[in-house]
Amino acid sequence: MMNNLEKAILDTIIYYDIFDYPLTVVELWQWLWKYKCKLPELIFCLENSNELERYIETRNGFYFLKGKKILLDTRKIRRDYSINKWKIGLRAAKFLRTIPFIKTIVLCNSIAYFNAEKDSDIDFFIIVKDKYLWLTRFLITVSLHFLKVRRHGNKVNNRVCLSFYITSNNLSLEKLAYQEDIHFYYWLLHFVPIFDTGIYKTFFKENDWLKEYLPQAEAWETIDNWIAKDSFFTRNFRIFLEKILDNFLGMFLNLFLKKIQLFKMSKNKFSKSKENNTDVVISDSVLKFHEEDNRKKIKEIFYKRVSNY
Repeated sequence: MMNNLEKAILDTIIYYDIFDYPLTVVELWQWLWKYKCKLPELIFCLENSNELERYIETRNGFYFLKGKKILLDTRKIRRDYSINKWKIGLRAAKFLRTIPFIKTIVLCNSIAYFNAEKDSDIDFFIIVKDKYLWLTRFLITVSLHFLKVRRHGNKVNNRVCLSFYITSNNLSLEKLAYQEDIHFYYWLLHFVPIFDTGIYKTFFKENDWLKEYLPQAEAWETIDNWIAKDSFFTRNFRIFLEKILDNFLGMFLNLFLKKIQLFKMSKNKFSKSKENNTDVVISDSVLKFHEEDNRKKIKEIFYKRVSNY
């Protein structure tokens, strides 16, 4: 019988196998499912567990399920795709940093841990100042459409997907999670801020409930070449626009643009917003448009595979 650490190791490798992603020992420790331990303890277990030898193997410093050695090539190929997509997302973030009321731009989904496929889009999660969600979303959408990098219609590959916004007074995402929502927890774990005005650490603290499921989870920090840093010009230009709009004028524009956007959204008769779920959420503090949210499906696949092992 496996002990709890062995089970946690196998569970973690099984989850990432769903996405064809072998793990290094440090990644396995950082992303370990529901078990808190020190890195040497995990390494000792990997090197001495007879039970784990039945299910996993290692090659070139990566751990994966037996018979999945081909995933090493897959990881390398997807890393190259992800780097190229990251560069596109970074250019978009550098353009958006002048827009008023943007607090943080986060890269999320597979690109954030370098596992994007060739035809993947570039997912942004954006935090904006409260009271100006609809105005900011409008400005972001128009800007990226002008740059011809916004995902819409059949234009998906290397396009920026603007499907998730929250406001700075509503940073905890716990209420959006389903019970045992494993994919949502890992999705949050892999957030990488590529533009930040200083609020991201607060965001991560507000979501420290995540440590119940991923005890070693820490906020990602990226090096300067991989983020859109504020310059003297961009910071002051954004502050200048905020001073102009952070008043009755801005609130009027926000309300006006809210009505227009809600009217447009109401035309989608097949939207999940008409159902009782957290896949699609439309409010003044959260805009989440995951019409094809696969969290429940991935959860089902994960627990089925775990039970098989």
